[in-house]
Amino acid sequence: MQSSQYSVKVFETKIEEEDKFISFIETNYELFKNHLILIQGDISNNISEFLDKLGLKYLNNISLPKAKKIQDNFIVIEENKPKIQKYRLKIINEALRSGQIIEYEGDILITDRINSGAKIVSNGNIIALNIVNGDIYCDGNYIIMPQSQKANIVIAGHKINNLLLQHKLNKIEIINDVVTITSISKKELQWV
Repeated sequence: MQSSQYSVKVFETKIEEEDKFISFIETNYELFKNHLILIQGDISNNISEFLDKLGLKYLNNISLPKAKKIQDNFIVIEENKPKIQKYRLKIINEALRSGQIIEYEGDILITDRINSGAKIVSNGNIIALNIVNGDIYCDGNYIIMPQSQKANIVIAGHKINNLLLQHKLNKIEIINDVVTITSISKKELQWV
């Protein structure tokens, strides 16, 4: 026995009004001439003759199996693999007042000041671009913030000495269980 396998381009459409259907096929003939047309609905003799006259190949009221997505063909094994949770960045564009507490399960960007008595808590990274006089608790990989005399800063359980923040913008991170502070910018930033 001999057999062949073909990849066929199929265009599926539905007949709602005969005149509109015929007009649609005429307008898009160049597209349909190389496709198998799957037509849902009742095909009148007029439509049948029209399609045959154009030499179009079609099937009527048939459900074809849909192809699976490529990723459906693979089995993903996730044994003992830690779950990576993806969180969006939370952007705060207003000053945080005394008594305000922001808790977020992801990265936070604060563009305005953090006043004394305000508190930011995140399991992601924290970037503060303005004056920080409040509390920052970060369980992420880093904190980026300006010099601060009054902030209470804790990253991954390590309390940060404010005197170590010597640059206009500092990156605070824990590398091999050692607090590391590097300069992001030694001069004032000009935000546009």
